[in-house]
Amino acid sequence: MAADIQRILVVDDESAILELLRDALTGAGYEIDTAEDARSALDLIKDNLYDVAILDFALPDMNGVMLHHEMRRLDSELAERTLFISGHAQSDDDLGYFFSSGSGFLAKPFEIADVLREVHKLLAVDA
Repeated sequence: MAADIQRILVVDDESAILELLRDALTGAGYEIDTAEDARSALDLIKDNLYDVAILDFALPDMNGVMLHHEMRRLDSELAERTLFISGHAQSDDDLGYFFSSGSGFLAKPFEIADVLREVHKLLAVDA
């Protein structure tokens, strides 16, 4: 799917997290788009092709599971290459969803090296 530069969509309602991930992933050679809520993310997905999505679980307009379901409807391949991040304790059902969906999961605070490792793993699915 990806051409020369791989595109990543980062969705988080914390601007500091968006900035941190944008800077780190851009520095690693990726093209990054960001959204602060699920509706904006869905609009971006409708208009663009992404290689990976990084989703915060707790967004102001819907949770990460609901967003992921909508993503699956719009771009099933992208939904298969999703990394969830969260700073909130999730229920066993939520964590079960993350793992059963084949998505990655990192708890906040996270290390950038861990994010990069998870992104590389998700991209390797297409290799």
